[in-house]
Amino acid sequence: MSIGSALRLGLGAGALLTVAAGQELWYNHPELDWKTFETDHFLVHFHSETERSAREAAAVAEQVYGPVTRLYGYEPPARTDLIIKDVDDVSNGIAYYFDNKIEIWARPLDFELRGSHRWMQDVITHEFVHIIQLATAMKLSPRVPGLYFQVLHYEDEKRDDVLYGYPNVLVSYSYPGVNIPPWFAEGVAQFMVPGANYDYWDSHRDMVLRDRVLGGKLLSLVAMNSFGKREAGNEGVYNQGFAFVRYLARRFGEGALAELSRLMAGPLSVSVSRALERVTGQSGREIYGDWRAQLEEHYTRAMRNVREAPAAGDVLLQRGSANFHPVWHPEGHSFAFLSNREADYFGQVDLYLYQFDSGKVKKLASSVSSAPCWSADGRMLYYAGRSKPGPTGARWLDLYGLDMATEKPQRLTHGERATAPVLIDGGAAIAYLTVSDGTSNIRRLELAGGGITQLTQFAEGEYIHSLTFDQKDSLLVFDATINHGRRLRQLGLASGELTAYLAGEFAESDTRDPTAAADGLIFSTDAGGVFNLYRREPGGAGGYLTNVPGGAFMPSVNGKGEILYSLYQDGGYKIAYLNDPGLVDESLVGIPPDLRGQQPDSPQAEPNETLRSRPYAETMSRPFVLPRLMVDYGTLKPGLYFYANEVLDRLLIFGGAGVNRLGDTDFFLLFEFRKFRPTLYAQLYSARRHVRQEFAWYDYQGTDDLRFDLREGIVGGRFPLGTNRFWLELALSEYREHVSTRLEDLSVRFSFPYFQGATLAARWERATRRREYGGNMFPSRGYELRAELRAERNDLISGFRISEDYGTLVPDFVANNTYRLTVSFKKYVALHRRSRITAAYEAKFGWLSNQAVDDFFVFFGGGSPGLRGYTYYESTAQGPNLMIHTLTLRVPLLFHRNIPLAQLIVQNVTLGLVAQVGDAFQGSWLTHSYKSSAGVELRMNGFNFYVLPFALSYEVHRPLGGDFQSYRQYVSLLFDF
Repeated sequence: MSIGSALRLGLGAGALLTVAAGQELWYNHPELDWKTFETDHFLVHFHSETERSAREAAAVAEQVYGPVTRLYGYEPPARTDLIIKDVDDVSNGIAYYFDNKIEIWARPLDFELRGSHRWMQDVITHEFVHIIQLATAMKLSPRVPGLYFQVLHYEDEKRDDVLYGYPNVLVSYSYPGVNIPPWFAEGVAQFMVPGANYDYWDSHRDMVLRDRVLGGKLLSLVAMNSFGKREAGNEGVYNQGFAFVRYLARRFGEGALAELSRLMAGPLSVSVSRALERVTGQSGREIYGDWRAQLEEHYTRAMRNVREAPAAGDVLLQRGSANFHPVWHPEGHSFAFLSNREADYFGQVDLYLYQFDSGKVKKLASSVSSAPCWSADGRMLYYAGRSKPGPTGARWLDLYGLDMATEKPQRLTHGERATAPVLIDGGAAIAYLTVSDGTSNIRRLELAGGGITQLTQFAEGEYIHSLTFDQKDSLLVFDATINHGRRLRQLGLASGELTAYLAGEFAESDTRDPTAAADGLIFSTDAGGVFNLYRREPGGAGGYLTNVPGGAFMPSVNGKGEILYSLYQDGGYKIAYLNDPGLVDESLVGIPPDLRGQQPDSPQAEPNETLRSRPYAETMSRPFVLPRLMVDYGTLKPGLYFYANEVLDRLLIFGGAGVNRLGDTDFFLLFEFRKFRPTLYAQLYSARRHVRQEFAWYDYQGTDDLRFDLREGIVGGRFPLGTNRFWLELALSEYREHVSTRLEDLSVRFSFPYFQGATLAARWERATRRREYGGNMFPSRGYELRAELRAERNDLISGFRISEDYGTLVPDFVANNTYRLTVSFKKYVALHRRSRITAAYEAKFGWLSNQAVDDFFVFFGGGSPGLRGYTYYESTAQGPNLMIHTLTLRVPLLFHRNIPLAQLIVQNVTLGLVAQVGDAFQGSWLTHSYKSSAGVELRMNGFNFYVLPFALSYEVHRPLGGDFQSYRQYVSLLFDF
């Protein structure tokens, strides 16, 4: 029995669970000094660089604890862990509701589809609502995150020395412990609760919803039930979920939200629409229809003034959903801007140049953030770009200068976390924004010598979004968020004095994106209920320049007074142009006052300065258990998975076990230790199989009861270096056979090892694939390269001999030592990017240095990993050399859809044509006669029970040429492809 058929594939479902539970962590942070604040209901863990954020988090968490837990009638059984970190230039918050743990990145969120709110009080409340609401909705114990149903089926064809053929059916299907659609989970988290209004329905959210409603693109209730969408689609789920939850709370009361959550905790409650009907007396579809009709009526009335006096200019660029920060070239013949025009997701923006004379767009740099700026002569373009990962994995934002003649960038800063560069002092220096521990400041970079000085001393969570330089008055004007909304402030470069820039009607509105102009300042404001551009002249006079139904942002003005800006319409941001901007009648701008929403009173939370920290004490979670029922080689094999992790994820224990009526068992146990720079790991595997064979000896009938025990232990480490990933590991293996022979009344028992091995392996991977929609189902760009070298000491039994010491039978081993080299390369291309017709090429190579090795150790060239028209153990497709080429063409049959099918939501279906050539063989690589195979592949993906991804694949293949006429079928139902 080979390890491939009995051990590695028997644990495949365990690997799938690892993928489902969380993405593999690659970068560890031993450099951080962790500490803990303890409050009545929370343990706040932070490293030294995030103490201010942690104090604010502790204060906010305690303030919202009572209102949130009272609404849902649930309190966590132990203190909730809050982890505050600042190890990368990202903004995020994650609620691990089974772990009763929240992770927060200290950098505030700056997202063009949402308004600006004080980050820590917003995100803490949002994630704690997740913890409480989803705990209320748990179907099982908090220690049982779900149930697994799994199937393994095998090819009939096999070798004589293995028990089962290679798997051709792999099914892993989960029933989750929480079954809440994302619109509801994210809706209530943004709605929060009365008394904890650290987020509210602001002008940005209203803009996104208004645009969808008036454009006839409101997501259906089915579409709201899952994520997995392109461009701004996932934000549409957040946005509409927030609006729909507000509607439910107003119509049926806040208590309906808690009651709906409790109903979804029922073990057979899998439809939120039916649960809504039980709570409200109306089905989800009926309530959704009423809500939609109300929105259409409201927004039609709200836009009556805009329809009477529209002012938007001309749209120049509309490809993509995120076109930001157009900045005029000094000579006015072109402009730089940010866009996701070549990407699938909203935040994947790059730097481009638009030429007015030709209308051509040219990409200049990748992964750019905030507005760029030009030198006075237009020869240099300065921008904030994301660096390659450093030793800690951080991809900091730094300043770069791009020489337009050579188009070669020069990195100007290192680890400055810099955004929004603007030239000051006649181009001698750059002022820019930086952020640390959730607080922004303005710094100055001398271009001549590289010296850096800090111009502001903010220290209490102030966050600055954009920056402009008023050369006439030597002022830096910026927009900052202190509590809710942005306000304009100014900094005198000579005096260092900080003052508010605007007062009056703009003092309470969200005012942002300032840009200096010859006749004053142009900015964006929602004072009229809709974000529009406003010009303020030096004497204080001014007026609106736009009147749009969506929103107008990020203006740039040239010497002629022409304006470029970012216009939100039709579900995304476009670049628009105002040739001769005039003032719009202010009474007709935006939404009539009687139809504007009211902002709730939401005072700022003050950090708790009285807390005393203590050194962080490592704490393991209690074990989580996931029962599983597996059908394996025709037998029921009940079992379980289990795991426990340290609060900071510096230690993970993950294992699984299963047993069937034959006494066959599978067991594995994995440890990962992430306290040092490389991740260290240890893995233990064990499998046991029983076989009964009958035989005849002369006139006697006998039986052999055979038991095979396979054991393997692995220790190793992994670490990343940029886009490269490395592994180094040592594996020890032993396969043992136990024989119990009965012949009439005579019985004999003995056991012996038949294989003993030790392997030292080094593995390297490199991937250049950029994240894209359907990237694992029908990838369209990038490549993957993998190589592994293994030094194997293989001792395989050849028979028995008499021991010289004891005169007993002992195994006689033959050395099959070898080096094993495997290399694989995958390349993905788009044949037609818009329709997602793609092609994928894959090459696999394998080589054994010992060409005379026993066929127990050779490569097998068939089955699902190889030539799929042949069986895995095809006798004519095995040997010490391996080469397989695969070409796959995929055509979408359904693309970016939301089709309900029982508990599934189907989003994509593709048809693939697969051609293969190759073989596993012995002999010459050049003169060998290779085999070929062709087949058809059908793939489907989407979501199961609202939140769990599913990936269904069915393939049919057959050999080409020869006498082979049979077809091979492969089926998999997993979480990904």
